[in-house]
Amino acid sequence: MFKRLWLIFGPVLVAGGLLVGLLLIAPTHTHSHSEAVEKRAATALTATVFKNAKLKRAALSDKKHRFVPFFGSSEWNRMDAFHPFTLAEKYHRNYRPFLLGERGAQSLTQFYGMQQTVKQMKNKQAVYFISPQWFMPQGEDVGAFTYYLGTDQIIRFLSNQTETKADQYAAKRYLQMVPSSTFGKMMKKIAKGQLLSKSDRLTLHILGKMMESEDNLFANFQIGNNYTTRILPKTKQLPKTYNVSKLQAIADKLGARATGNNDFGIENGFYNTRVRPQLPALSNSQVDFNYLQSPEYADLQLALTQMAQTKTSVMFVIPPVNEKWEAYTNMNLGMYNKTVEKIKYQLHAQGFNNIADFSQDGNKAYFMQDTIHMGWRGWIAFDEKVAPFLQAKYVKPQYAINNKFLKERWNQFNPTDDDFSEYLQLGN
Repeated sequence: MFKRLWLIFGPVLVAGGLLVGLLLIAPTHTHSHSEAVEKRAATALTATVFKNAKLKRAALSDKKHRFVPFFGSSEWNRMDAFHPFTLAEKYHRNYRPFLLGERGAQSLTQFYGMQQTVKQMKNKQAVYFISPQWFMPQGEDVGAFTYYLGTDQIIRFLSNQTETKADQYAAKRYLQMVPSSTFGKMMKKIAKGQLLSKSDRLTLHILGKMMESEDNLFANFQIGNNYTTRILPKTKQLPKTYNVSKLQAIADKLGARATGNNDFGIENGFYNTRVRPQLPALSNSQVDFNYLQSPEYADLQLALTQMAQTKTSVMFVIPPVNEKWEAYTNMNLGMYNKTVEKIKYQLHAQGFNNIADFSQDGNKAYFMQDTIHMGWRGWIAFDEKVAPFLQAKYVKPQYAINNKFLKERWNQFNPTDDDFSEYLQLGN
């Protein structure tokens, strides 16, 4: 019986042991940089790249070719001639965006992703796209969070923890999103403000080495080729020298050509596949939307706390909604504006003062590509704010993190007027 079992399971056990051994002895550090690989990774917009520490660290630590993290969601996948990467490439900027996040990625996802690049973000710059649509009552979707969550991110978080209120909250949120987890016991300790044991740290060290080796082995798989297929061809549509007026004229021409089959200013393909088939049902469909009460506010606070710890100077970008679409779906514009003010108050109150607020620009022609995503003229306006910030010399920010923004009370806070400052005057 033993021999028969060995014949069945022996090869599997041997293979597993060999794989573990290979991961443990494989080189875990590399100092080589490839601009071509880094550009492909920076524009890949895949969960594979988002989870891979090696690719992100290599690009963000490249002293010859400067990559800047652009945190966000599905907007980065709108790769037209005016996309941030396209303009940076065409006009030989001293930076290239490293695009982090795609559809469904929000602040909790970004926070855990940042755990892999703590050293690379120290005293650097970044761009953080905040969409008011993230602030739904349920917060980030569980499926999206787990899709972008990698084992290495969890290991780095547990290894980086310093018994702060933010660590405790992040662990609690993780347990809410992933109630059945291999790391559940360690996360529960962090959530309670307890120290990890020596055994826990040894386990994390071994697993961390294995994950680092795995990242190195598989770093170049599935990083796509958006750079050569979706970025470079679009640079040919732009004038040789940077000129805002010329860019806007081209944007108007391309926007008019791309939105001719509907009255909303929505890109034709998006309208045909996502809107037209259910247009009658979408009338008044957003009348009950409310972005003012959401766990996303505290999740955003996690990301802010992390960037404050690394002294990352950040430009925050707040997009508009398509005003015609907002009217058709009957979304409460007053609620939307107050949401923007709540987000901005949370930023300003803690010293995050670099904010490009486009929330009132949803009525401008060709500013939006679809219902909620910027395009054409929107990207040009984005570039006018972001490019000068990134090309200027880094200035060490002076942040003042306030843990009151981690409270459930802030998630639910909805003042009767525009004075959000009353929240900080409340007791603990």
